[in-house]
Amino acid sequence: MSLTFKDGTSLNFTNEDALIDFLKSTAVASTDYSMDVFWLIICAAMVFLMQMGFALVEVGSVRMKNTKNILIKNMLDACIGALSFWIIGYAFAFGTSNRFIGAEGFALKTFDMRRGGEFNDRTYQGKKYAFFIFQWAFAATAATIVSGAVAERCKVVAYFVYSFVLTVFVYPVVVHWGWSDNGWASAFASAEDRLFGVGVIDFAGSTVVHTVGGLTALIGATFLGPRSGKYLGGKLQVMAFQSSTFQTLGTLILWFGWYGFNCGSTLTIMGSASDVAGKVAATTTIGAASAGVTATILGLIFEGHIDVGRTNNGILAGLVSITAGCSVVDLEMAFIIGVIGGIIYFSASKLLLCLHIDDVVDAAPVHLFCGIWGTIAAGLFAKPENVEMAYGTGSCGLFYKCNGNGGKQLGANLVFILAVICWVSLFAVIIFGTLSLLDLLRVCEETEKIGLDVMEHGGTAYEATIRRKSVWDSFNKGRKRTKTNSADGVVTRMARTFRMLRTFREHQKITPVAT
Repeated sequence: MSLTFKDGTSLNFTNEDALIDFLKSTAVASTDYSMDVFWLIICAAMVFLMQMGFALVEVGSVRMKNTKNILIKNMLDACIGALSFWIIGYAFAFGTSNRFIGAEGFALKTFDMRRGGEFNDRTYQGKKYAFFIFQWAFAATAATIVSGAVAERCKVVAYFVYSFVLTVFVYPVVVHWGWSDNGWASAFASAEDRLFGVGVIDFAGSTVVHTVGGLTALIGATFLGPRSGKYLGGKLQVMAFQSSTFQTLGTLILWFGWYGFNCGSTLTIMGSASDVAGKVAATTTIGAASAGVTATILGLIFEGHIDVGRTNNGILAGLVSITAGCSVVDLEMAFIIGVIGGIIYFSASKLLLCLHIDDVVDAAPVHLFCGIWGTIAAGLFAKPENVEMAYGTGSCGLFYKCNGNGGKQLGANLVFILAVICWVSLFAVIIFGTLSLLDLLRVCEETEKIGLDVMEHGGTAYEATIRRKSVWDSFNKGRKRTKTNSADGVVTRMARTFRMLRTFREHQKITPVAT
C-alpha cells in the first residue's frame, strides 16, 4: 500500500493501519502549522497597530501647527519600512552567510519560500511569509520611536533619510546578531557558537528594538538642539502640547499592541510555547502596571501633582523594561523590574532636561534607558526553568544557580548591549552629522514658528478649529507691539503684513488658532 504526493514522491505502508496512523499525524501537524501562521499574522497585526498608538502619543505631545507633520512621518515610516525591509533589510537580518550580517534572501528571492519544509506538497510556505510580516512590524516600530523625539523642528527629508538607513541596515544587523540562527550573540545559534556558551536573552527586543530606536532618538535630538522657546535665558520653559486625551489613548493602544509584541515572540502557539505566551502576557502586565504607578508617585513627590503624562510614559517604560525578560522571569521579578524601570525613566527624563536635550515625547528615557535596564534585568532575574521553557538552554540569571551560567548570562547581555550602543552610535552620528553639515536637518526659524503643517504640508490639520482674521486686525495686533516712531518698526509691520497676505492667499485667507 502506497501514498503518492503531487511532486511524484511516494511512501509505502505495510498495512492499512500504518497508513491511517500516518494520515492522522499529518493532519495534526498540518493543523499546528496553520495555527502558527494564524498566530504570527494576528500578533503582527497587533504590533502594527502600535503605529496608531505612536501617532496618537506624538500628536498629543506637539502643538496643533505640527500635527500633519507627525502623521505623515508615521504613515511613511510604515510604507518605506515595508519596502526597504522586504528588498534589503530582511536579508541582512536573517540571511545565514556569516555571523555578523546576512547576505542572502534579498526581496525574499533566495529564501526557500516556495516549497519544502514540513509539507512538500504545499505550493508555498505561508509561515515564512507571516514571519516576514511579523519582523517588518518590529522594524517599523524601531524607526517610529525616533519620530517623537525630533518633532516640531526636523526637516521631512532628514527624517526619511535616517528612517530608511535605520530600517534597511542599522536595525537589521542588530537583529542578525541577537535573533538569527547564526548571529554571534544569538541564543538560537548552535550551542558551540553562543556567546559565552549561552547567548543573549532579549526575548522581544528591549535592546534589539528599543535601545536601537531610543539611542537614535537621543542622538537626533542632540544634533537638532531644543525647540525655539524651550529654554529662555538658560531657564526651562513649559511648552504647549495638544492633547492629554490623545496621549492616553495612544498609550493604551501601545499597551494592547505590546501583547502581540511580547507574546508573539514565541513565534508559535503550539506545545509548550502556548504556556510561555500565557506567562509572557502576565509578566508584561505586571511590569507595565508597576512602572506606571511608580512614575506617578515620583511625579507627585518631586513635581507636586499627579500628571497623566508621567503615568503614560511610566507604563511605556515598564513595557520596555519587561520586554527582554518577559519569558524568563516570574511575576515578582516582573514587579521589581517595572518599579526600577519607572525610577530610571523619571530620572533619565530629568537628566535630559538638565542637559538641554529636548526630547519631545521622552523617547530616550523610555526606550533607550529602560531598554538597557530591561536587558540587564534579564541577565539578573532569569529563572532556570523559565529559560529552559523559552529557549531550551540551561542558562539563568545572576541571582540563580545553574552550573555557573548565571554570571555568563549577565556577561553576554552586557556585551550585547555595549556592541549595540557602539554600532548604533556610529551610524547615527554619521547620519545626523552629515545632514546637519548639509543644512538638511533642521527647519528654519520662520518655519518652526509658523508650523510645519503650513510650511511643508499644504495647510493646517484642523479646519474646524481655525478662525478667520482680517488683515487689519492682524496689522493692529502687530502695531501695538511696534514703536510708531521707528523706521525699523514700520518696515517690520510692512513685512508682517505682506507675509500675512501671502499666507491668506495661499491658504484661503485663514490662519490657525495660536497654539
